[in-house]
Amino acid sequence: MKKLRLTTTGPKAFFGLLLPGSDESGPLVVPEDIGEIVDATTLKCRSAYIHGEAEKKAKFDIPVFLDGDMAQLGLPVEQQDIELLLPDGVYKCKSEYYKRSYTEYYLITLFDEESVNANITTEDD
Repeated sequence: MKKLRLTTTGPKAFFGLLLPGSDESGPLVVPEDIGEIVDATTLKCRSAYIHGEAEKKAKFDIPVFLDGDMAQLGLPVEQQDIELLLPDGVYKCKSEYYKRSYTEYYLITLFDEESVNANITTEDD
């Protein structure tokens, strides 16, 4: 299975309105050896967001998937091969499925961050 590589864009506001000083030029990083996204159907209508320390480094939470296999998002963490490419470096990440009430999505965090599900109670909001 191919490594999943992602980046983000400059911060943007809701409804596509740009924040003052934001960059509307597209992805922050586009590697020279870019491949193709292999299988985008594995998201199964779920969203994915950059979260936690990874979001702080990226300065925005919307991922731009560059290449690789989207199925990486749903694998057990120890089997994932996900990288966040930013202007200041490449960061090993993990994806965790998050579900609470009627919300379900994948949260992409730095690999060594605590699980996003560690502090969730089992009762719905």
